[in-house]
Amino acid sequence: MYGTPYIDQTAEYLELHHETVFNMRHKILFCLEQEENKNPTQLEGVCEADETYLLESYKGKKLPSGFWRKPRKHGAVAAKPGVSHEYICVCAGIERDGRAISMAVNRATASKGDINQVFGERVSSKTVIITDGAKGYGVLGEGGKCTVLNADEEADSFLNINTVNSYHSFIKERNRKARGFATKFLNRYNALFSKAFRTTKAAVDDIYSLLCDMNNRNHTILESQTQNLLKI
Repeated sequence: MYGTPYIDQTAEYLELHHETVFNMRHKILFCLEQEENKNPTQLEGVCEADETYLLESYKGKKLPSGFWRKPRKHGAVAAKPGVSHEYICVCAGIERDGRAISMAVNRATASKGDINQVFGERVSSKTVIITDGAKGYGVLGEGGKCTVLNADEEADSFLNINTVNSYHSFIKERNRKARGFATKFLNRYNALFSKAFRTTKAAVDDIYSLLCDMNNRNHTILESQTQNLLKI
């Protein structure tokens, strides 16, 4: 379900047109994103948080003349090495044994405001956030909102961010197989990734139940492809 090859395979399996499957996929993604916006995932207990970076993509759109960069083929690399304006920052947080959340917030490095935007309403006094020491995460500890620990300053092997790094790898692998997700749809895919990481039958059932819930979830194809698109 993550990229063009998957759409083609699904279309063949279901004996449907490519465009029909594409539209169905985006209605599912839109529903998942809207649910996350309406009922933000609550991170409790010991959690890990860090950022990862995906190359921005205008997949499916023709770039206008005079655009700030030249068009590139799917799967191409950035013009400059390292984190630059060409990369979209994805903030991710995950419970050691449970739920995950990821959200694209900005180009290049995340600010304190970006971190608070993602995690501010998703943490509580019951949350312990382990980070790699990035200063921006200190905003989550202000006023006792939650506890923030720096893995780089502690000798305790328990304080690591291996779990969130594994989640980053999961996201990047899907992005690679899809040869890049269109940036405007990235947070819709993030909503799916949050559900699909550590997939269990319960998670699949939850998505199915959500899609079958008709309480304000009857969206048109046009709405699913035009509303609340990511613009960064």
